[in-house]
Amino acid sequence: MEVTDSQRREAHALAAAFAATLDQRDPVALQRDWAIPAAVAGEIADMLDSYFTAHQALSLAPLAQAFVPGKSGRPAVDVYATSGGTLGLECQLLADGKPGEAILHLEMAGHDGALQLHYKYIGS
Repeated sequence: MEVTDSQRREAHALAAAFAATLDQRDPVALQRDWAIPAAVAGEIADMLDSYFTAHQALSLAPLAQAFVPGKSGRPAVDVYATSGGTLGLECQLLADGKPGEAILHLEMAGHDGALQLHYKYIGS
């Protein structure tokens, strides 16, 4: 299955909204807005603290730049079809607009014509 431009744009918008919630560094917001279990929301907050300072603004690359390969040859946001029929995303988190080491791993599945985000993990 090939990922369409429309799916790529929709996935980016959803991932960017999730990154905006991450920027709040509020486990309760993750639980409320993204149905993340309390224990996982706490782990996410701890993981963010290990990569970023509290004052750094977190975000994703803007849509116009998200899918353009960077120096490493990989785009800042990589959207791909998985064998299970979902979309996988690997998103480089930006700190104050600059690429950081942390990679946000997400999965998205279609429900009732819209994508639904599932947090996987943050790694390097």
